[in-house]
Amino acid sequence: MTHEPHQPHESSAGGARDLRAGTRPKIGLLWRSDGGPGPLCNARAARLIPLMEEIRRLGVDAEPVVFAEDAVDTVRDQLLGLDGVLVWVNPIQDGVNRAVLDSLLRHVAAEGVWVSAHPDVIGRMGTKEVLFWTRHVGWGADTHVYRDAAELRRGLPQALRKDGVRVLKQARGNGGNGVWKVELIRPEHGPGPETMVRVQHAMDGVGQPPEEIALGVLCERLEEYFAWSESIVDHAFQRRLEEGLVRCYLVHDEVVGFCHQWPRGLLDPGSEAARRPTPPSCFEGPDAVAYQPLRRTMEDDWVPEMKATLGLDTVDLPAIWDADFLYGAKTPEGTDTYVLCEINVSAVWPYPNEAVEPLARAAVARVSRRSA
Repeated sequence: MTHEPHQPHESSAGGARDLRAGTRPKIGLLWRSDGGPGPLCNARAARLIPLMEEIRRLGVDAEPVVFAEDAVDTVRDQLLGLDGVLVWVNPIQDGVNRAVLDSLLRHVAAEGVWVSAHPDVIGRMGTKEVLFWTRHVGWGADTHVYRDAAELRRGLPQALRKDGVRVLKQARGNGGNGVWKVELIRPEHGPGPETMVRVQHAMDGVGQPPEEIALGVLCERLEEYFAWSESIVDHAFQRRLEEGLVRCYLVHDEVVGFCHQWPRGLLDPGSEAARRPTPPSCFEGPDAVAYQPLRRTMEDDWVPEMKATLGLDTVDLPAIWDADFLYGAKTPEGTDTYVLCEINVSAVWPYPNEAVEPLARAAVARVSRRSA
């Protein structure tokens, strides 16, 4: 059974734009409150100061918008006084999800405020389900989606029977929350509800020994994910994980930078990679020589294929987003291949310095067009 994601849309309503007719356009930068004394006291929010400055340099006002569930009315009034808003709020942060925020953003978008990323666009490309919808794209791997506990209990044993090890991901999550490596301890046995599996949660910490439990017990444990994230994605495990991942940053459909990162949560605790210190992440601009093949493939092939598959136009794409790639098997010639790990849309920060100018230009172009 498959469910089509929500259709993205832009409202033609007047609303906020009519209220601001003839005034200088204004863009808000929204993030979740951390209870600090001022809007920019948050270290993460302070990273957005250069973006605010660049937006202002381009002739558009920029202001902080600090969101909290107990201040929805205040935030709504502020948003309705803007022409657009760029949003940085994780799917799950400080024990709270985005349900209230997404409802608010849909409301102000219907009133004519440009929202990036729109919650409907997040639902289409910013959850782990994108791995399933785009599995035929060149970045794809063997992928299944389970929409309830019954599908999980039927499908996971079949996937394990074929591969022996899989990665399960709740559809909405971040920072390794709800990401599990599941491995048959004795592949010749089962699998069935009583079959023992070795499980490792990406948030348990490097070096923590995996847990050994019955497959049926694991399925019971994972049922809670369906309530919020609505599905669990079952993805092929990539065996070059210790080589890190490449994060590719984009403004709409233009690559604006890269970062080599080192996720460690699913590394084999006994491996050398798990024992050695984490290498530093390295941000690079879009012209980094090592990533030019990936850049060309993204811009010329994979992003156009994704847009066609998901029914998105360039203007629907988030103003800033990133695609995380794990290393796939090398070709016979020794060339690297890449497998999509996830797409981040909700809270893309930090990002390379080279992304600031194109992001500001893209946002200003959107609100200027709408204000006109």
